[in-house]
Amino acid sequence: MAKKRVPKKKTKKAPAKKAASKRAAPRSSPGRKPPLAISSQHVDYLTYKSSQLQKFYGEILELPTEFQDMDGLDYLVVRTSSSSSLGFMPPHPDLRGVEATPREPGLYFMVEDVDRAYQHLLAKGVRFPRPPETMPWGHRVLTTTDPEGRTVMLAAVVEPED
Repeated sequence: MAKKRVPKKKTKKAPAKKAASKRAAPRSSPGRKPPLAISSQHVDYLTYKSSQLQKFYGEILELPTEFQDMDGLDYLVVRTSSSSSLGFMPPHPDLRGVEATPREPGLYFMVEDVDRAYQHLLAKGVRFPRPPETMPWGHRVLTTTDPEGRTVMLAAVVEPED
């Protein structure tokens, strides 16, 4: 007895890709730096185990590490590349005055001009608890939160006063 032939199903072709979305990020003018030209990335974590982390990142992973005194806090910096790093510090009151606990990291982005970034973001409706502040470690810092509540800081190096 002959087998009955079943016709193959036709597959639909994937639709052609549409032109760029209307929500694409605006482009800046050629030759002009955007207000948030991020030059490096630093992620801060809170920890109770900074010496164990120094051993792991410095001795086991062989990344450059150093402890810094940040207003009495033992702050561990781990260099992950020429433009990115990790920071680990004990829980302390954060810039909003709230006692912080180990949780998701705060994002710390270095920009050229934090005051320009502040004005640019204010015009876009971003809310801030306060304007940029000059901090004891030599950065001018602006703090906000992302839509999920993560702390996002923009910072610029402050030139020391003579």
